[in-house]
Parts: sequence; structure tokens; C-alpha cells
Amino acid sequence: MRNKIITSVFGLLLAVGVLSGFFVPDKYYSESEKRTLTQKDAISISDFPSGKMGTEIEKYLSDQFPLRDDWITVKTLTQRLSGKTQISGVYFGKDGHLIDAFTSYNQKQLAANIEALTKLSESLKAAGIPMQVMLVPTAAQTLSDKLPAYAPNLDQKALMDLAKAQGLDTVNVFDILSEHKGEYIYYKTDHHFTSLGAYYCYAAWMQAQGKTAQPLSAWQSQALCNNFRGTTYNKVNDPFAPRDTITAYYKTLTHTVNYNGGNYVTDSIYERKYLSGKDQYAIFLNSNQSTTVVSGSGAGKLLILKDSYANCFSQFVIDDYAETHLIDLRFFKDSVTDYIEENGITQVLVLYNIPNFVQDTAIAKTVR
Repeated sequence: MRNKIITSVFGLLLAVGVLSGFFVPDKYYSESEKRTLTQKDAISISDFPSGKMGTEIEKYLSDQFPLRDDWITVKTLTQRLSGKTQISGVYFGKDGHLIDAFTSYNQKQLAANIEALTKLSESLKAAGIPMQVMLVPTAAQTLSDKLPAYAPNLDQKALMDLAKAQGLDTVNVFDILSEHKGEYIYYKTDHHFTSLGAYYCYAAWMQAQGKTAQPLSAWQSQALCNNFRGTTYNKVNDPFAPRDTITAYYKTLTHTVNYNGGNYVTDSIYERKYLSGKDQYAIFLNSNQSTTVVSGSGAGKLLILKDSYANCFSQFVIDDYAETHLIDLRFFKDSVTDYIEENGITQVLVLYNIPNFVQDTAIAKTVR
């Protein structure tokens, strides 16, 4: 009888939530998940015969459900009590690590991305411009010993080897990250590497160029916040998850930074306004922008074709060049080769985390 009452009350609350969802304004964007949410106008009666209408309704109700974050917390706690170690694509690992699962990928998309970069590399080589590709493993690879027992997990190094086999000049960061895996190189609640992890990748890149990176002590450091919970946490809203620390490394805090062709110009790569919001990692380079140009004190012009992993990586390169250009291909709609020619780029680095690289459709569409 008690179970029936609990089930009835839960069902009533669920029904009220669903119905009320149709009478309140839709939320357009989830700051915690960093994605747009399904809107009412995505539901079309013309999609009924194909079954797509039902799918869109399900997605809409899931995205727009009132108190959605609270429901995610309840779901997580309930499933954790039942013994689950993977919830909503997140592994609950050892020592408080929340790790994004990586268990499948689109082989055709990976092949298309590699082909696009191979063509770009050949074109740049003919013009005397070197290009290297840095594919960074996520915590699921480097910290695999933190995963739950028998957790499915793809070999990310095998995917980098596919790119290398096609002739791309790849930078091996797997070894150096593995050597330092006992250090704080990945956040426990976010899918990015930390600034320390980014430094080790910078050191590997310098070595791949026949150079030696300066010791970490050459940069000053400052803890920007110690209450960070990132994208991985936001998928599960686990109230018992730890808090991460975001650290800045710098030689000087002042750099002229130009976003999106002059739409916004500032004097630092750190946008501190984000520290009071949910997306605190966005303090690095003002989140993800189409184009970013940072003035430095070195020589030459570096272009980084990138995802958000490059945002904190940039701390270590901006003083090595006169200008560091960054393009996020997800938002860039022009020709990359034209941009390189028009801006006098002298070196190119492609920097992605591996799960992003194998699924990003913008690479094959935009790199031309």
C-alpha cells in the first residue's frame, strides 16, 4: 500500500511538471550543459508518420521540464543508491572523479576530419607553413585506473594513430600525461584538462619542434576559484561531488585580446565575470569565440584551430609569438586558408580533445 501511495504521488508530481511545462516560456539555453534546449516549435505534426514527432516531444519534455536540475539530482541519487556507476554518460570513478564515458565514435566523421586536415597540411607545406596536430586524451584514457571496474572505454591513442598513419604531423601528449597522471592534470568534475595538464602538453609540443619548454616556475600562478564544478558534474548534479580549483599561469596579465574581428577588445585573456556564473572555465579567452587574436612579445604568428581545450593551453604560448590567432571552427564560417594568407600566419597547430575531434562536423565542412 505504501509503495502504491509513493508511486501515485510521484506520478502526480510528474504529470503536474509535464503539464506546467507547456504553459511557461521555454528556456533557450542551458548554461550548465552548454547547449541549446529543444523548443516547442521543433515539434511538427508533419513528423508524426515517421515517428520523429514522438522523439521531439520526448526531447522537449526532457529539456524543458520545470525544476529540471533538481530532477536530475533526484535521478542521480536514486540510481547511485541502486549501485549504478554510470549515469547519463558519466562514470562515478575513484577518489571523487566524475569522468565522461567515451565508448563509441563515428568512423566516417573521423575519416572526413583527417582527410580535411591532410589536405590543409599539404597546402600549407607547399607554402612553407608548418602544421602540427595535437589530439589530447580525456581523463577516461589517462586516468583509466580511476574508472569503475569493467567500465567500457575506447582506446583513444588508437584514434590518434589513425591520424598519424595518414601523414599528419601529430604531437604525442599521451606519454607525458601518463607520466604525470598522479598530479592534478584533469578536473574531477569537468571534461577539460587543468592548466597543469595543459602545461605538460605545451612541453610535449615544444619538444616535438626540437625546442625545450621553460620550467613551470617561469610563469606566475594564481588560483582563480576553488569552487568549480564543470560540465561533467552538470550532467548528473551530484550534491556530493568535490569542488575543483581553476589556476591561471602568466608572465604578464596584460595582453591585447581581439574577439571576432574587433567586436570586443580587452586587455586580458582572463574574463573574470565568469567566476560568478556556472561556467567558470569560460574565464579562459571569454569562452568559445569564432576568432580570437592575442598580442604577445615573441616573433611570428601562430594559428590554433581548436576546441575549448586550447583556451587554457593558450596561457603558455601567447608570449612566444607576436600574435596568437585562435579559430573555433564550430562558429567560423569563412575559409581557413584565406584567413591564413590574409593574416600572415607562420605556423598552425590543430588542438582538440579526442572525443570532440572524432565527432566535430565543422572540421570537414570548414577546413578548405
